[in-house]
Amino acid sequence: MRPWTGSLTVPEALTALSNTPVASSTPAERPGWKTVRFQTTPPLPSYLLAMAVGEFDAAEAGTVGGPVAGGAGPADAGGVPMRFITPRGRAAESAYAASVTGPIVQRLEDYFGMPFPYAKLDSLAIPVTVSFGAMEHPGLVTYASNLLLARPGEQTRRFERGYTVTAAHELAHQWFGNLVTMAWWDDLWLNESFASWMEVRITDEVKPAWGYALEHQRARAQAMRADRLVSARRIQQPVRSDDDMGNLFDTITYQKGHSVLAMFEAWLGEQRFRDGVRRYMQRHAWGNARTADFLAALGETEPTLPDALRSFTQQPGIPLLRVTLDCPAGGRPQLKLAQQRLLPLGATGQSGAPQRWQIPLRVRTPAGDSRLLLREAEDTLALPDTDCPAWVQPNAGGQGYYRVAQGADALLRLAVAPGLGDAEVLALLDDAQGLHEAGELDSASLLALVQRFADHPRRQVVTQAAELLASLQRLVGPAQRDAYAARWQAAFGARARQLGWLAQPGEAEDDTLLRDRLLPWLADLGQDQALRAEARRLAGAWLVDRNALPAAQRGSVLEVAAIAADDALFDALLAATRSTPQRNERRDLLQALGQARAPAQAERARALLLSTALDLRETLWSVLGEQARHPDTRAAALTWWQQHQAALVKRMGRDEPAELPMLFSAGCSADEDRQLQRSFGPSAARYIGGQANLARARESVALCSAWKLRQPSGL
Repeated sequence: MRPWTGSLTVPEALTALSNTPVASSTPAERPGWKTVRFQTTPPLPSYLLAMAVGEFDAAEAGTVGGPVAGGAGPADAGGVPMRFITPRGRAAESAYAASVTGPIVQRLEDYFGMPFPYAKLDSLAIPVTVSFGAMEHPGLVTYASNLLLARPGEQTRRFERGYTVTAAHELAHQWFGNLVTMAWWDDLWLNESFASWMEVRITDEVKPAWGYALEHQRARAQAMRADRLVSARRIQQPVRSDDDMGNLFDTITYQKGHSVLAMFEAWLGEQRFRDGVRRYMQRHAWGNARTADFLAALGETEPTLPDALRSFTQQPGIPLLRVTLDCPAGGRPQLKLAQQRLLPLGATGQSGAPQRWQIPLRVRTPAGDSRLLLREAEDTLALPDTDCPAWVQPNAGGQGYYRVAQGADALLRLAVAPGLGDAEVLALLDDAQGLHEAGELDSASLLALVQRFADHPRRQVVTQAAELLASLQRLVGPAQRDAYAARWQAAFGARARQLGWLAQPGEAEDDTLLRDRLLPWLADLGQDQALRAEARRLAGAWLVDRNALPAAQRGSVLEVAAIAADDALFDALLAATRSTPQRNERRDLLQALGQARAPAQAERARALLLSTALDLRETLWSVLGEQARHPDTRAAALTWWQQHQAALVKRMGRDEPAELPMLFSAGCSADEDRQLQRSFGPSAARYIGGQANLARARESVALCSAWKLRQPSGL
């Protein structure tokens, strides 16, 4: 890290920006140009330097935070200036961002016990980004424009959540990552895991009505989907090559690191954990630090914590905790515990000594709570109950980064236990999916859990139950589709029909958000013809009058309408995609076209990728990505890609093709695994991270194939 001084020479009519305020602007030697010099930065690593030039408007939004501490430039006690930098004529579209950014900064200052560390806070809208949504440059945070700006009528709850969460993440980086920067890339998790963990905390504080604290569970679920693979890497990964670097910005760094931090915060308690974080920040401000420095600061709070946390950051994989309730005659109940690495059915290639973690266990039974730091492969835990408990919750609070295998009967007893918290239910449902894929839970028990929680009052729980049922789609053959659809109707049909496609006046926010997830599933997997017909009617009305359908419902309605659209409706969707100047509308239309199942329509949708009139960054994942996820269109999509990949790769960034194998990672047969190798194997080594992505994609397909062969659907 070092201070930087920079300048830009630009046309007089343009605005030039950088990390620090402008020190001077003088005429350049070239007529009509100017040289803009910026104040010297505080110590920064080079990757955080930012410069922007363009035809901008600046929406002044007052001041934010407290006085600058060690930053560049003066600031009074009222804080630092905050602005939103937008393309000309779009400043008013930053109104929501301006309303919520100040409270985010205030809560970050409160957590760290330190003022906002830089001399200004500009937030810049970038028209189109490549492979990222936002970047935490000090003093000049950049966002994809659709994250930062919303036209009238487009400020949906989805937009508000997207900006709030992203801003909380990027602004948390002003402390974790910017004020204190990792010494080398193998400690990237000190930046990204912490920002991901903080985004949930801060969003929940700024918008308590959203119930956003439950997003810790979504991070846990996403992490475990990646971490179940034998090819998964560890959080603290040595970086010795460009390939190592290219694979760092993934689910392991962001979501697994986030989940591990949430687990240890729950173990220590919020205040004790925060005290360790504050010590770390104060000692290393304006400098570099390593994981050992962070662990040392936490170790002053709890001496056992460094080794325990290190056991999760320095090895890959998910601990599987086997729990057996032992109620000896005349003795106190106890739990017999054993740990091993969780491996799905069909996993191959693991070698070496059995893995062991130091797992912070929080256990609850009807008589109370128990705690144990499980260091050994096997151990016992005495319970406070005098009689054999009716149920055991081995992951009290739901924050533990481990799967629990206690047998189907014990799991189903826990599912009906009184006082089960929402986070615990979410962890239980996600564990059920992971255990089913590992052959540790039968399909009948999984389906019983879906039915048990399908009418839960909390939106996130209903969504997780639906995701559990959706996971079985890959096991369902053509002959079972009607039975599978009947399961959807039995579990969720009444709730979906009650919600309907359009929001009702005064409805609960949970209903608004649940509609967007539940109705597309029921219309597609549940084969709900009434929902499909209504979606087609609403889509047709919207194509005639853009005010006929609220923006909040537009995406899901268009997607369902396209599933079984006739040629006239498909043609109209295609024409609207080509003609709309609005990026958000085009995003929803492209996603919809990716849902078309009729072979001729799917082929015409794929042809959009060949059109240079549309940005490949928009069409690739929206159209081909959607087709690759569905069994009816995946084979044709992969064949089409093989035919056109040479031309399309030429239009991509240097290493963007490294991600392409993941497009087809939803395959579920040995033949699809072989096709992946044929399609991407010869070129994977050309791109940074390409070989690792191909290995992960192929392993995902192979595991699904083994799961499908060895685990009956139960339908």
